[in-house]
Amino acid sequence: MAREKASINIDIWGDADFRDLTDPAQSLYFKLMSHPKLDYCGVVEFHPGRLAALTREATSDHIMIAAQELSEKFWCVFDQSTDEVLVRGFLRHDGVLLQPRLAVSAAKAYAAVASNKIRAVIVHEVKRFKRENPDLAAWEKPQMKTLLKQDAVDVRETVTDMDWSFVTAYGERYGQRLGQTSVNATTGPTTSTSTSTATSPSSDEDAAAESVSYPHRSPRALHGSDEASMGAIA
Repeated sequence: MAREKASINIDIWGDADFRDLTDPAQSLYFKLMSHPKLDYCGVVEFHPGRLAALTREATSDHIMIAAQELSEKFWCVFDQSTDEVLVRGFLRHDGVLLQPRLAVSAAKAYAAVASNKIRAVIVHEVKRFKRENPDLAAWEKPQMKTLLKQDAVDVRETVTDMDWSFVTAYGERYGQRLGQTSVNATTGPTTSTSTSTATSPSSDEDAAAESVSYPHRSPRALHGSDEASMGAIA
């Protein structure tokens, strides 16, 4: 059974963590949440070029920068090796697990997910939901029992490993200018290339530009260990 609508709780605007996201990150989140191919686990193919095509002025670079932010702040889990992304809040807020038949659909969708990283996070989210709602009929379904036996990983224990090819002109990281730099992103079959024109840079400036990187920030440093801080997605 195909999904016909997306459920987005309006109280998401009361969540401090969501309000702390940049506009591009919020936009990408809503694109993914309402994507026609999003399955009953909250997983959809991740192709920056195709997502950029949904907005006139967007580029693959814009999508990649927004994806990096959503990943580092745990709103989504990306796996570029399989071109998949998980929207974490979907299972908890779309009502899928409250309805036994849809829960079975979610278990079947889980079986089709290629990424082991995403699969483990899905199991963790389902187990967490079960602890909070132990009496749901969904837990008696054989497909759900099988899912719950699989390996589980807390999203905070995953690593943000977005693929940045190199740094070029006009880039921003979460809206913060990186001087004369921007990001060229490559994921699977999608490639976006930008070029840079600098005005008489010194050799020191050249060296500094070449050293720009995107180090992963510690999950604990971002949000701490308190799951309650996740607000609308927790």
